[in-house]
Amino acid sequence: MVKFVVGVPALYAATKWGFLPMFIVSSIAGICGVIAFLFFEKWIFKGWDWLRTKYFPRKNPPQKKKLFSRKNRIFVKILNSYGLPGIAFITPTIISIPVGSILAGRLFNNNKKVLVFLSVSVILWSALLSGLLTLNN
Repeated sequence: MVKFVVGVPALYAATKWGFLPMFIVSSIAGICGVIAFLFFEKWIFKGWDWLRTKYFPRKNPPQKKKLFSRKNRIFVKILNSYGLPGIAFITPTIISIPVGSILAGRLFNNNKKVLVFLSVSVILWSALLSGLLTLNN
């Protein structure tokens, strides 16, 4: 569920399953990741902040990050051009399910709509990857 593009081929290499089992397992794992990171991201960040301040206190105040980096510009261009469907399309493969789910959840208020778009994207990518991996079987 963390890196979908690596996980699906690794699952196939370990099991040599056919298309349907690969598709079902990878789809369920991806959607579980979307649900976990979309609906529990506030709790996850709160816990992370608590751990970070308890065990790794900052000695110096944090420095400001660059606001306009190359990666930020590309992301803003995708967001402005394609919106939620664009983020959903690149989430499982390029930016990973946790990052895509958290970004989409923070940028778009309707979590049910975000869940639908991200789930459809995971299912489509799962079908594509499972099909490509099991093509010769």
